[in-house]
Amino acid sequence: MENVNNAIEVVENFFKAINKGDFEEAKTFMSNNHHYSGPMFSTENPEDYFEKLRAFEMEFEVETQDMLVAKTGVTHRSLLKVISPVKATIPCCEVFVVSDNKITHQYFYFDTALFPKP
Repeated sequence: MENVNNAIEVVENFFKAINKGDFEEAKTFMSNNHHYSGPMFSTENPEDYFEKLRAFEMEFEVETQDMLVAKTGVTHRSLLKVISPVKATIPCCEVFVVSDNKITHQYFYFDTALFPKP
């Protein structure tokens, strides 16, 4: 069974890399068959996930509000802060599944009406 502390560390390190804009480092915390499901797109691997993120052409950071863990599931409550070219702060919730110290599934939830139009 996955260590609960390891699951939290994997998600924390994933967001540290994301906030630095280092998508290559972020990929190291994702399984090769990482599945992402969100309100604006879904993907089946890390390369497609980051390709979709880059398509938004926005600078952003994620501010963690709270993380709850049960076995290999991490629920991450956060604020998505869009920095440029427009500004917005969007409350979000993500659920991660971690296996063998890699994120295998990521489910992202937020109100798309709050997402800024460039």
